Amino acid sequence: MRFAEMVQCKTTDYLSTITKTKRKSLGQFFTPIPIACYMGKMAQFQGETVRILDPGAGSGILTASVIDNLIERGINRFVIDLYENDDAVIPMLESNMRSLKESIISRNLVLEYSIIKKNFIVANQFVWTGMLPSEEYDIIICNPPYKKIGKKSIESMVMRDIVYGQPNLYFLFMAMGARLLKEGGEFIYIVPRSFSSGLYFSAFRRWFLSEMRITNLHLFASREAVGGSQDSVLQETVILRAIKTTARQLKIEITESMNEYCADTINRHFVDYNTCVSNSENSFLYFPTSQKDASTLDFINSWTSNLLELGFRMKTGQLVDFRERKWLSNTPEADTIPLLWPFNFNGSKIRFPVQVSGKPQYLIDNPSTKRLQMNTGSYLLLKRFTSKEEKRRLQCALLFEDDFSDFESLSTENHLNYISKATGVMSTEELYGLFVLLSSSYLDRYFRILNGSTQVNATEINAIPFPHIDSIRSMGSRAMQHRDLDESTCDSIIEEQFMHRQSRMAV
Repeated sequence: MRFAEMVQCKTTDYLSTITKTKRKSLGQFFTPIPIACYMGKMAQFQGETVRILDPGAGSGILTASVIDNLIERGINRFVIDLYENDDAVIPMLESNMRSLKESIISRNLVLEYSIIKKNFIVANQFVWTGMLPSEEYDIIICNPPYKKIGKKSIESMVMRDIVYGQPNLYFLFMAMGARLLKEGGEFIYIVPRSFSSGLYFSAFRRWFLSEMRITNLHLFASREAVGGSQDSVLQETVILRAIKTTARQLKIEITESMNEYCADTINRHFVDYNTCVSNSENSFLYFPTSQKDASTLDFINSWTSNLLELGFRMKTGQLVDFRERKWLSNTPEADTIPLLWPFNFNGSKIRFPVQVSGKPQYLIDNPSTKRLQMNTGSYLLLKRFTSKEEKRRLQCALLFEDDFSDFESLSTENHLNYISKATGVMSTEELYGLFVLLSSSYLDRYFRILNGSTQVNATEINAIPFPHIDSIRSMGSRAMQHRDLDESTCDSIIEEQFMHRQSRMAV
């Protein structure tokens, strides 16, 4: 029996004693054995003695899996530190490691291990700040806790130079693990892919991608794959291998499996490093699962502007309905203005009003609600949330000033985003041009590669590449000649604008 299988047997017994709710409250998700074995096989260390760190040890299955692999690679001495501070889990970990050591000794190999019953982040705070030298491990392998914490928590304060907004333990474990690696050391983590984009993770990404070079990304076609039968993990998740080095990396190997059986890949390809890792201020990390995805990234990233530089900005709807109920009305009155919701989308246009039970269509206009209002004008509206089953993530509608000329202002509910012009008036050509871009398969695919969630947030849309304003107006002029602006039509307008002298790109 392989060591990982031995650990899995005891893990199964433990899982029968504690509820999923309790584990979720701790941010504790155990690694299914097929994933653990796949991660263990990612290690490529060569030598006689290896130093390994498992910062979120749990049952020790990742440690067992990497040992299984390294024994086959001829390693004969293992020095391992395992961090675990859950009193309920530590007895199982201790038992597993004793059994592991006995088995290794029987093979005439050497295992030295320490179980460190401390908070991983706090225990290494002086290494993070540079007051103590790093331990310099050869391999760090981890399934970190996934748990939101407060900005004033001790972990956040220790690593405040990479914390912005709402921190999560998992990316702090990533950063501290990278800090503890020796030059050339291997970093093997399974984490939610939410760190790859968004404002909250921007400081971390800049730091991490300057210290590490990613070599492998493994994606899962199903959100439920990672939890196996043990847990329900609804985050999109990625296995990431990286090397601590500043040396240039030419390619990243990207694989994808349908489920937790990672070795049964449905996609495998190599992508240029600069296609996956943005060198912009946002340091986005992209996850293309095919050559078509990679081509889309290269095409969109060739554009040199973004919304903010072009004089536009996407914002989130101001009104959260349950907080403002006293100012909402189901009927139009002399002192009310329109309130727009996602259900007001009608194809590429806005239909108003639409009677939906429990969803008032009007906001009372008074001094207390001025903070919830926007001047009547031309806007491009986007749904902020879509379901994972929907074909498109980016869903847009045109809002024309003339449609609401009877009102000086209107309001948008918080499940909507809207794009406006920072100064001056958005022209009709600009409005249609932005619609073409965001309603195309090109930008929808680009957004899916960048963002694994079903939420469209303003930070990402404001930062992703857009073409020059002259190109946007030109496409807008052509779009105004079409009655039906479906995805295919928008794609054709983009292709005519940018590819009329080239062969069309497959989308």
